[in-house]
Amino acid sequence: MLRSPQPSSTSLPIHRNITAWICGISLIFSACFSTHKTAQSSPNFQAVANIAVCDSVPDDSLSIALIHPYKTQMEDEMSAYIANIDSPFSNAFFVGNLGRLAADYMLLSANTISQQQFGIPCHFAISNNGGFRTGLYPGPVTLKQLFEVMPFDNELVLLQLPGVYVDSLFQYIAQLQGTPAAGFLLTYNNGTTRKDNRYASVKINARPILTVNDLLNPIYTQPLDTRRDYLVAVNSYMVVGGDGFTMLKHAKKIHYAGINLRNVIADQLKAEYESNKFIDPRKQIRIYHEPQ
Repeated sequence: MLRSPQPSSTSLPIHRNITAWICGISLIFSACFSTHKTAQSSPNFQAVANIAVCDSVPDDSLSIALIHPYKTQMEDEMSAYIANIDSPFSNAFFVGNLGRLAADYMLLSANTISQQQFGIPCHFAISNNGGFRTGLYPGPVTLKQLFEVMPFDNELVLLQLPGVYVDSLFQYIAQLQGTPAAGFLLTYNNGTTRKDNRYASVKINARPILTVNDLLNPIYTQPLDTRRDYLVAVNSYMVVGGDGFTMLKHAKKIHYAGINLRNVIADQLKAEYESNKFIDPRKQIRIYHEPQ
């Protein structure tokens, strides 16, 4: 461990002499100027009437003209059509299919990046429950709606995480009673409290995720091996331990993809719709408790 250098014993007298010299000079100056008083002016306050901001106040034409081109550009961008969905995507914690949809898209995007950067597929993806603020409803989806769903500018991140910490990750997910996830199935046993929950089994997808159809047809056959490392896709908020995911701070490697998570969702949502003319509702529960 690197430590700050400590002062040697020979330097202490010099330090004391300098301190004493400074104190002496300060006393001399304070004595010289103690008989003089500095004139201080009292603050000058002036009462003014409050200005009410309401509909009766006319709009400022110069301000409107200034922001108009930016407002128009923003409205055009926010109204951009992405896809059409036939069923709702719920933001319900633990069981909401919106989280599963987002995790699927994280995994698909991360897999392309991991193949390029590490030469192997990304194994699974997780997100935090608090990363989504509303749901998506049947009908056309625009970029504005995705901003409402995901108002935070989190980035897609790939982690090389040792198996022992992946084990801790699955244990924490059991305590949370679920989190948005793709690429594995996990069962857990309910304890007296959530902290007493324990995951009972986990099976990781064995199929490389190259297309949307790979996402929709996983092969959950791989058991967890704590002796090896795993590539995990998460968001930048979780990397620093956000929402209690402190085990992620033990990653051997961290690769920031440089892609906003909202853009990941928008691009993959558009790609799935253009490919299948349909957005799968993601009904499969991936994290669930074993019946007692």
